[in-house]
Amino acid sequence: SFDSSELPIVMINTLGQTIIEDTKVDCLMDIKYNGQGNITYVTDSANVYSGNIGIEIRGLTSAAYPQHPYGIETRDSVGANNNVSIFGMPAETDWVLLSNFNDRSLLKNLIGYKLFGEMGNYSARAQLCEVLIDNSYKGIYVIGEKIKQDDNRVDIAKLTAVDTLGD
Repeated sequence: SFDSSELPIVMINTLGQTIIEDTKVDCLMDIKYNGQGNITYVTDSANVYSGNIGIEIRGLTSAAYPQHPYGIETRDSVGANNNVSIFGMPAETDWVLLSNFNDRSLLKNLIGYKLFGEMGNYSARAQLCEVLIDNSYKGIYVIGEKIKQDDNRVDIAKLTAVDTLGD
């Protein structure tokens, strides 16, 4: 029985729905974390995020693993995109929950991101967390930025029609 952790706790309420691939399902998400060195309890109030989300199973091969990875979109009460900051990461609407099914160390993604960032490159910001879906413990995940073109993520210009013409 899972009731506490030193890691952040992400709790997703599917409202009785099944999370599927390729279509985001409207759900609720609470994220709670009492800080490094402190215990966070499942019964604590959400203090990082509490609100609406769209969630789907993501990945090709990894979608078939017993521990599914998820794509999350934070939303407002009417279902529109809601840019929020999670764990001090720049505000955005698109997030990922990466499963660690093939990484028993739970560190490969985080070390890769950290080293690449230390070399002066953009690297997705991320954080380990515990995940519960409908009060069922799903394991330790990495919650982080979805890699995409954005001023606070991959800061590159958008392509125009002129950019895609010719050889």
